[in-house]
Amino acid sequence: MEMDRLNLGCGPNAPSSWLNLDGSWNAWLYNHGGIRWALATLGVINRDQGSQWSVRPIIHDLRRPLPFREDTLSAVYASHILEHLYLVDARRLLTECRRVLKPNGVIRIIVPDLRFMVTEYLAKKNDSGRALSEKIRAADYLNERLAFRKPAPPGGNLLLRFYETWKDLHSHYWMYDSDSLACYVEQAGFAEVAEKGFLQSAIQGIKEVEDPERILGGAGICIEAKKP
Repeated sequence: MEMDRLNLGCGPNAPSSWLNLDGSWNAWLYNHGGIRWALATLGVINRDQGSQWSVRPIIHDLRRPLPFREDTLSAVYASHILEHLYLVDARRLLTECRRVLKPNGVIRIIVPDLRFMVTEYLAKKNDSGRALSEKIRAADYLNERLAFRKPAPPGGNLLLRFYETWKDLHSHYWMYDSDSLACYVEQAGFAEVAEKGFLQSAIQGIKEVEDPERILGGAGICIEAKKP
């Protein structure tokens, strides 16, 4: 199979049959083993930090244009990535995905399901305002699910605190329901925009990258579309 399927913001879930792109500190450390060893020896990072990959990822900041030529990829897969970008950057990324896809190429985007979170919150709020236990309020639970900010500032050594503040790859910047995500995908110039279920895809070999824990049980929504 031609290496023309892009696993965008892959994390350690990076099969060798895909192009795997990631902009995280851990991905960078994996590609720079000597620096990772030195930092671990000095106690700056844990020894297992940045060691989770089985293949060498492409290091790239998703706020910048994708490092691929126009009309070169057959598929772009992005799971729980878009919500970590400001909306303006997310929309720009969708346009970039359209640029690099071949005609009839498929984009598949998965994000946390805002509607599920709000519905769950309202149900828990109606139950005396509590969630999970007597000590966790419904509003606190919703805030944790939305993940706009952590409950406390970054900890650890100075280097890691600086990185967390500078990159802030773990916080969510914008959340979507199926209608809004489909709208932005369509506005980026895609056609045949539709919500899909787990492994329900036109992308060959989707099971190599798709994680059920990111879709099923209200964990996420999936929108798939094609480049005209």
